Amino acid sequence: MRRVWAGIGQAVESAAIAAVGLVLCALVCLAVWGIDQGFGGDPLLQWRLAADAWLVGHGVDLGVTLGRDAVIAVGLEEAGRSWVLSLGAWGIGLITFWLHWRSGRRLATLPIIDTTIAVVLGAAATGTIGLLVGVSAQHATAAPNLAHAAVFPALVALVGMGGAVLAVHKHDWLLAAARTLTIEDRWLRSIRTALRTGVGSTIAVLGVGALLVGAGLFLRFTEGLLLLESLGVTAVGVIVMFLLQLALAPVAIVWGATWAIGPGFMIGRGSSVSPLGTDLGPVPAMPLLAAIDPSAQPWMAVVVVLPVLAAVLVGVLARQSLLAGTPGRPVHWWELAIAALGGGVLAGALLGILAMLSTGAIGPGRLSVTGPDAVLVAAWGALEIGIGLLIGMLAGGRGTGALAGGFAVPLAAEREGSTLRDFFGFGRGPGETVDEDASIPSEWSDDQPTEAVEPLAAAESTPAPKPKPKPKPEPTPTHGSTPAQETSPVVAVSTEDQTRTQPVEPVADAGEQGEGETDRDPR
Repeated sequence: MRRVWAGIGQAVESAAIAAVGLVLCALVCLAVWGIDQGFGGDPLLQWRLAADAWLVGHGVDLGVTLGRDAVIAVGLEEAGRSWVLSLGAWGIGLITFWLHWRSGRRLATLPIIDTTIAVVLGAAATGTIGLLVGVSAQHATAAPNLAHAAVFPALVALVGMGGAVLAVHKHDWLLAAARTLTIEDRWLRSIRTALRTGVGSTIAVLGVGALLVGAGLFLRFTEGLLLLESLGVTAVGVIVMFLLQLALAPVAIVWGATWAIGPGFMIGRGSSVSPLGTDLGPVPAMPLLAAIDPSAQPWMAVVVVLPVLAAVLVGVLARQSLLAGTPGRPVHWWELAIAALGGGVLAGALLGILAMLSTGAIGPGRLSVTGPDAVLVAAWGALEIGIGLLIGMLAGGRGTGALAGGFAVPLAAEREGSTLRDFFGFGRGPGETVDEDASIPSEWSDDQPTEAVEPLAAAESTPAPKPKPKPKPEPTPTHGSTPAQETSPVVAVSTEDQTRTQPVEPVADAGEQGEGETDRDPR
């Protein structure tokens, strides 16, 4: 029963998350309808606009058929034919993703079966809301794809919750996968490093893309302002245009990252925007596109180095934390190679997926092809990031062989020997000995002197020195015995001491009494 309630609660929460996005889109439409139009016209049109915006923000294709008046206003012959708006405004979808990510971190504290049921029901509830919204937004002018409306919002919610659960239990999942695939423990360190460096490098390259987009908007702010004034929008229209640019900001960041990697992107069939050259045709009047310089400058080719430098930084951090190594388990060359290669491949795959999600149609005719080439982005991204990670891991080792300026020789970072055979992980040959104290770096040494401690077995087997004999007390005279004579005392010792001492020779005067005691005590 607890599992059922957990699933129902998550389904209600996912439906509320979908409603949050819909309400935000509806509020923008209501503001325009009330301020600019005085609440005149069809109110259902505002709902359809809000529903279409929410669905497009989750990657749903929107079939568009403009009327005659709209075609004349656009001024394009191709606008008279039906076309599909397929470029996602992922800024809206990120709201759904982020809120479901928070839900997933909470669900990760439940048992695995309860978590699975809650995640599935939450995604199903989001898909149901998407289907209902798509049905309600059907119109002859704009009609969302119902299959996409049922699947894509659910996928966004599923990725958000599932990603959060995996992030919380990442070590457990990795170990479980290693046991299932029978992967040896010595490979886990490099595999874990490859996963983290791949994700970290992807985030770093996206940061480079965001930096380039911001720099372009700052340097070409005047052109963007003139473009906005040419649209003739009202004060409310300026706010709506700003919100539209925020919704398209994730796409612009991905485009900036692909431009930095090298392949660039297209805005219309036959166009090309890359550091090596720019060939633009007619583009939509969007202020965000003002960041594109219509003429490529020679210095722009230098930006290709930025993703490599970002990967180098990630590699240095990984080398000094995940692959730092210990005296008992040094880091070998094959671990660095696997981590760099795996991280580069993972980062290239993630960038390719993001490039694919940032590709679509924004208009009829030649504008039906926009965005980067996902295959080229994945290939070049994997190559550049893999090289950067390898350089960073080789240069980021900390050890006694560090050179001036922070560069470290890979051999010195191995913390076990300094031969090529040790570096390549083949160990030492038979009969070779190494001074263990000499192989320990000076910064690991202990300043306090250490005294040698003998093993317990050795201490027990070593005979103790003979105790110094002491004079024996006079024995008490008994009936029929001879007069008491001066004898040596008998020292009483414990059983443990008897096993580690030698018997004491009795004094000559008390020989008979010592023999009698010896006969009475067989020990």
